[in-house]
Amino acid sequence: MKQDSVRSAAYTVDCEDYVHVVEFSPFDSGEACSLIAYGGNNYVVVGTCRFPEEDAEVERIQYKMLRTFHHGVRVDAIAWSPETRLNSLPPQIRFCTAAADRKLRLFTSDLQEKNEYKIFDGHSDYINDLVFAPKEGQVIASVGDDHTCRVWDLEGNQKAYFVLRSPGVSVCWHPEEAFKLMVAEKNGTIRFYDLTTQQAILSLESGQMPLMSADWCLKNTFRIGAVAGNDWLIWDIRSRYPQDKRPVHADRAKLFRWSRVNENLFATTGYPGKMSSQLLVHHSGHPQVPAIQQKRTVAFLNQFVVHTVQFLNRFSTVCEEKLSALSLRIQQIETTLNILDAKLSSIPGLEDVKFEVSSGNVNSVTNGPVLQATTEQQSTSVSPQSEQNSIHETGLQKTEAAEENVITVAKDPRYARYLKMVQVGVPVMAIRNKMISEGLDPDLLETPNAAVPAWGDDVNAEESSDSESSFSD
Repeated sequence: MKQDSVRSAAYTVDCEDYVHVVEFSPFDSGEACSLIAYGGNNYVVVGTCRFPEEDAEVERIQYKMLRTFHHGVRVDAIAWSPETRLNSLPPQIRFCTAAADRKLRLFTSDLQEKNEYKIFDGHSDYINDLVFAPKEGQVIASVGDDHTCRVWDLEGNQKAYFVLRSPGVSVCWHPEEAFKLMVAEKNGTIRFYDLTTQQAILSLESGQMPLMSADWCLKNTFRIGAVAGNDWLIWDIRSRYPQDKRPVHADRAKLFRWSRVNENLFATTGYPGKMSSQLLVHHSGHPQVPAIQQKRTVAFLNQFVVHTVQFLNRFSTVCEEKLSALSLRIQQIETTLNILDAKLSSIPGLEDVKFEVSSGNVNSVTNGPVLQATTEQQSTSVSPQSEQNSIHETGLQKTEAAEENVITVAKDPRYARYLKMVQVGVPVMAIRNKMISEGLDPDLLETPNAAVPAWGDDVNAEESSDSESSFSD
């Protein structure tokens, strides 16, 4: 067994010659290991394999060669006997081979001094398969290209003989009833024989050929599996034709084997030397989906990469465009503010005007109507008292001054500067709030030619100088 150059093996065994057949023992050997035999052109090697699933003390696969048996001719098939035991004293190894010289050889050994074999002669063409009886292991059945199925005892005597309609490719014993035998023929027919009457009792049809291998399910004896052409097929023996059928290998299938622990698991192999000669494991409840071709996988991957790159490029382009538009808008706002600043600076009389932002001013802007109402109430409550105090003192003087010179809103310096602010574009609400905080009537801005009211002149005159320095642009 040489290591595959494509797939990495878990364990390899170097061999001096070609290996034509490998067979694990389906029976319990009495120890926590599996018996394995492989045959080449002129020898058979028997060994044991320990797997971590079988022995908790084993970390990885362990192989041990027990003995090499000289065979003399090419080995075509190997069958293990249920009498093989490693825990007996002495241990007993028994297996049978089918050789290229169209003869069977029964080997028996105790791995010490006893090493013998017997030759069974009877087939006139190549032998394709052989099997021991599963219970006692006292008889052997074999099929070959000579269109016969033969049953032998351990001494090489023929106990039964069946003529087939085409080459026999597989032979299986019923796992519980030792008198029932299944034979698969290359023409696609599977027949069941009664060894007591030596008559066929049932047949199944695949409907296609060549049928290369068949197997009897040990966990459910109503199920039969086989491979024919490129497909695997599964029968229920209560129906003559397969109940399930699927393509599996593009270059023909070679071998079919059921799992010995699960009735839904089985394995198939491709024809040796072909492109699709790999081993495939199937689950009848979950059919295996064929793998996507490598070219299609590469095409899908390339398409995904191209679409992803296009999306990222488009996304980055849109982000750059939005950032550029936002930057342009910010520049336009800065330019507008610079122009407004230049216009305000060009107005005469506003060079010394400054506006200091304070918490009181902010509150007056956000809560303009409330402060306006409060100011009006305060002015209303103060103005009657001031009028009573000044009626007798200044009443005659104001009456005479009003008659001689009437001052309008536009001429009054207290209101004139607010009118200029309205003309240059200062928000009206801010101007009105400022006028209310200084005790001026903001409604007079709408009537610049009206006369300035007479009440509150002394108070407004005192606060006018402070308001000019506290208002900023």
